[in-house]
Amino acid sequence: MGQDAASKTAAVINTNVAGNYFMTKCTQLICGLLIIISCTPTKTETITWFESDWVFVRDTANYFQFDPRYIGLRFRNDTLITISDLWLTHEGRYSVNGNQIQVFDQDSTDFQIIKLTKDTLILLGYSDTLKYYNRTLEFDKELRFKKITLQGGQCFGECPEFYLTMDDKGNTEFKGLENSKFQGTKNYSIDVQAKNKIDSLFRWTNISNIDTTDYYGSDDDWSLTITFQYGDNESRKIRGTHSSMPHRLKGIIRTLLDDLRKRGLL
Repeated sequence: MGQDAASKTAAVINTNVAGNYFMTKCTQLICGLLIIISCTPTKTETITWFESDWVFVRDTANYFQFDPRYIGLRFRNDTLITISDLWLTHEGRYSVNGNQIQVFDQDSTDFQIIKLTKDTLILLGYSDTLKYYNRTLEFDKELRFKKITLQGGQCFGECPEFYLTMDDKGNTEFKGLENSKFQGTKNYSIDVQAKNKIDSLFRWTNISNIDTTDYYGSDDDWSLTITFQYGDNESRKIRGTHSSMPHRLKGIIRTLLDDLRKRGLL
């Protein structure tokens, strides 16, 4: 009887050990799967990556040559928009089926997705391989301006001529010249909301890579010049006309002009 009891006890112990071993392995397996799942992009995350602004990477080897003012593509809310320094063009609705993008425009344009990550988008379209990077890579959270100068010049009509400077605290000086509603010098502090918006927009400008040797303008538009002083005594002056200034700067220019109009200075 003693031997039978000992045998039964040993069997129970072995069973418990085997069960514990099995549960340990299952736990490890589940944890491993959870790690893999957490590191694998979900469909929602992929859509978030895709629905962004994508900047075109120019390559002289490309068969299809885009306009020099072409910047890239914006996929947002099932709509494709072409971005250029001149304007935003609404191309139409789009849908994604596997690695195919169908744009419901007049030409029923199709793209094939060759590669899609958070930072990179490579498409096959227009009989060419088109490379883009996510514009979020241009965002510099440490970028701060010290002073912005905006100068309004002449046009073939009666465009307001003025000279505006704003420092990093929002202290602003406006000098109204020909065709301005206010002519003379006026000092004020720009609205906090407008100042914060300009701060944010400046971090998206990719200012160091804007070509300052180019003239972003046309003959029959309102002449503008904007200068940024920032960083370690760095300065960039961009010249052009109102409608053709670089896309990355238009938000700042628009915010400054809207504030002037609101104050009745332009």
